[in-house]
Amino acid sequence: MKLKYLRQYIRETIREENDRILTEQRLLLEEKALKKILGWVKNKGKDAIVGTKKFFISLKQELSETKEGIAILTKMASGTKLSKEESVFLKQQIKDISLGVPLLGLVALPGGGIATVALVKAAKKFGVELMPTSFR
Repeated sequence: MKLKYLRQYIRETIREENDRILTEQRLLLEEKALKKILGWVKNKGKDAIVGTKKFFISLKQELSETKEGIAILTKMASGTKLSKEESVFLKQQIKDISLGVPLLGLVALPGGGIATVALVKAAKKFGVELMPTSFR
């Protein structure tokens, strides 16, 4: 009878120890996964900061070019003849504005940021450029 209880005690102890080891292994795997995820988030955060800075620099450049385009358009409206360079520049600015405005509208929609990125990437695959020149 005592031998039966001893065997049962040993089995329970082994089972408990196995459960404890499995739990520790699971926790270690979860910790490793969490560290991996946190590292990924940290890297993406750095990428986002760099991307945001690049975006604002490009936006500043595009706004500056648009301001120049408005000045050329005003010059043209006053009857002054435009040089070849001014005419080419004005055409490019009109193209940039016609590309930028719809993208800006798309970004304003719910989920538009993701949709805009997907649209721009898909267009590039087909050889179509949707981004204004300052953002290329």
